[in-house]
Amino acid sequence: MRHKGMLSILYGVLSACLFLWGGCSPSTVDEPIGGDSSCRVAFRLGGAAGNASSRMATAAGEKSDGTELQTNWEKQVNSLLAIIFTDVNPADGNVENNTVDKFFRTVEIALGGKVNPIINDLSFSVGDEGDYFVIFLANVDETKDKTLSDAIAGLKKGVTTIGDFKNLEVSQLPETKPGMLMTSDFIRFRSNLVDVVDLGTVYLHRIMSRIDLINMAEGVTVTRAVLHNRTVKSLLCNDKTLQVNEKYICTTKEYTISPVLVTDVKNPAKYEAEIYSYEQLANKNQSTRVRPSLDIYYTKQADAGKEFMHTVKLEVPESEEEGATMVPIGLKRNNAYLIYIRMDAGDIRFTIKVEDWVEGETFTVTDEELSEGAFGIPTSPGEVSIDDWTSEEGDDADIEAN
Repeated sequence: MRHKGMLSILYGVLSACLFLWGGCSPSTVDEPIGGDSSCRVAFRLGGAAGNASSRMATAAGEKSDGTELQTNWEKQVNSLLAIIFTDVNPADGNVENNTVDKFFRTVEIALGGKVNPIINDLSFSVGDEGDYFVIFLANVDETKDKTLSDAIAGLKKGVTTIGDFKNLEVSQLPETKPGMLMTSDFIRFRSNLVDVVDLGTVYLHRIMSRIDLINMAEGVTVTRAVLHNRTVKSLLCNDKTLQVNEKYICTTKEYTISPVLVTDVKNPAKYEAEIYSYEQLANKNQSTRVRPSLDIYYTKQADAGKEFMHTVKLEVPESEEEGATMVPIGLKRNNAYLIYIRMDAGDIRFTIKVEDWVEGETFTVTDEELSEGAFGIPTSPGEVSIDDWTSEEGDDADIEAN
């Protein structure tokens, strides 16, 4: 019995050594891992990733299920990367250091198929015990943005800082879908050889904005729209650059609305999931020349043969005082901007509402919120206040129809 016990102990020690030697050898890029890897981190996806049952790329992919704002194609996740950085000073808390924390490794997460990938019970191996930050990137695609894909593949262990990573440029068009680019926040964790670290739900958010038109005005037909100062490039992560990079701006983009928006109050006609821009954070100190705006063209039943145009400026009053200065709302990541067209005592009114693109909840936009960061509003569930901003009446320009 004594010899048998000793053999068991020796076998256990040998097994542990082999486990440590083979299970935690660091490398720059990992293949998708199995469930028994060491230094393991578990998580599940939420936020812009939606739920697994509604993310299939079907012919109805451009439609939501009626209970949420985002469409099936907008929330589709085709691929997922975990980009891991070493946390040099864990005593600093949960805030990453842009200059000190450096790249450790990239792990490709196995999703179980690109048609209907798994978003629950996901995991990856870090490769070593320690303190880390991880950020998740969804839908990085070499065929859509080779420059970004190559830059991520070229991250250098122990050299590339978090700041360098955040400043990588995204150049695929913001309307590219399915497979819209998404990121998470930076998440801090400590890995170990024994226990699986559970990050809980990782909330993804798209890095672009969306603008919808909702026509609720009887006798008004909306035919086209022109977006001025649309942003077609972006930084991968933008947590400090709150001014517009004019190199990223495309002057205008016209959208022909087909079928045209003909509606009534009970059945509003919508032009949705068509107009996109990367973040456009023009502030009150910048020229109106770079601020985003939308020209809406429409006809009225009461004025046959004429086409009208109204410019919706994405602005709000700086304060509640009469005559307050108008300041830009700013197009923020993962936010949807809903422009309602309605009749009020015979006048056409244009109302702007801003909603969380994931939760579909309306919230008040203030100048202070514009400076709180560029990830969009939090994608985790939470209460938001309800408000909107109504501009002056329309009909400020009429154009003779051809």
